[in-house]
Amino acid sequence: MRPLPGRLVLLGHPVSHSLSPAFQNAALRRAALPLRYEALDVPPESLDATLDLLVGEGTWGNVTIPHKERVARRCTRVTEIANRVGAVNTFWVEDGALVGDNTDVGGFLELMASTSPDLDRAKPVAVLGAGGAAAATIAALEQAGFGDIRIHGRTSARAAALCARFTAARAVNDLAAVVRGATLVVNAT
Repeated sequence: MRPLPGRLVLLGHPVSHSLSPAFQNAALRRAALPLRYEALDVPPESLDATLDLLVGEGTWGNVTIPHKERVARRCTRVTEIANRVGAVNTFWVEDGALVGDNTDVGGFLELMASTSPDLDRAKPVAVLGAGGAAAATIAALEQAGFGDIRIHGRTSARAAALCARFTAARAVNDLAAVVRGATLVVNAT
């Protein structure tokens, strides 16, 4: 059994709007675990120093916008799915090393299975966004058998770079065209 972490945090910027501390702390109290989950607003220029401090403290936690991809690059080790996505949303410290995973893929697949199990996989899917959440969504959609995934990002270069990593994804610059005829539209911004 793993020892408890020194701290539990949510890294993001901004992050004060997050409801995660409320429900995570309720779950920790219910489980009688002597931990508190806290949101840490970390500006991008402070991320590396903050990660160094958190690793030293044995902190575990979650990652949100805009840090998912940078934290993945900082990890000593990532799971296979986090490597495929290029982003982590969950991290822990093991033997002094930062380790990352991506639970967004599995979470998206579960949501899709419970809310839209009969989606036509032959029709296109539109994904708005080109960051870590979009990458996880694309990985999940490919895994679920969708072959036409249209991506629209704020910058066409970022959308094109993301699509280059996935077989079924293609960047579409026109927002109206990306959603036209889509069986599903995912907002990953």
